[in-house]
Amino acid sequence: MFCMGKIGTFEYPEMKVEEAVKVAETLVNDFKKQVNDINTFASALGHKSANSGTFLAKMSDVRRFGLMDKRDYKATKRAEILANPIGNEKQQAIKEMVFEIPLFEKLNSRLKTKSPTPEQFRTQLIEVTGDREKGSKEAEKIRKIYIDAISVIKEEQQKEQPTDPFSNMTQDLATPQQCNSDLILFRAGSYNLSLPKDDANIQVLITLLENMKTKK
Repeated sequence: MFCMGKIGTFEYPEMKVEEAVKVAETLVNDFKKQVNDINTFASALGHKSANSGTFLAKMSDVRRFGLMDKRDYKATKRAEILANPIGNEKQQAIKEMVFEIPLFEKLNSRLKTKSPTPEQFRTQLIEVTGDREKGSKEAEKIRKIYIDAISVIKEEQQKEQPTDPFSNMTQDLATPQQCNSDLILFRAGSYNLSLPKDDANIQVLITLLENMKTKK
């Protein structure tokens, strides 16, 4: 026998999102999307056999995340995307797998933060589930699982944001500014830059100008 995370009528995963993604990668890339020998699969995931309680619990969570067929050991489309993403597919797939959990989706719509305080979380958990006893007793355990899941969504969103080496240097030079001989002021097209005057930044601007010349 193995225990599932449950509070009120809600079930929730006890494995971390990143671990679930690794299972999806193993299932898709090492087992070609479908497992024929369950014991071999269990061994690949670090378990002694497919009858292991921890293995069965892990498979339950993987299914709860929507990464494996409900009956067979077969990868879902979401698992395929997570294993071999193109563009920003992974970001969207992780968001979908986290909010595949009704409890997480409902809590997120109420909390509006990835790091709720213990008291904030306990209050909302009890209101959502209607289970005061478990809500009080298991709130911190569930809060840690929830924060981990939401944090992975945020991390993936940050990874997908385009990186502009000048984005943190941009200043609005539309209004007059006090002249500072220790700064390089540069304005061209969409660039409004104020940089410390040093050899490294001079080289950055030379490279930028050369690129602009090439694109002309």
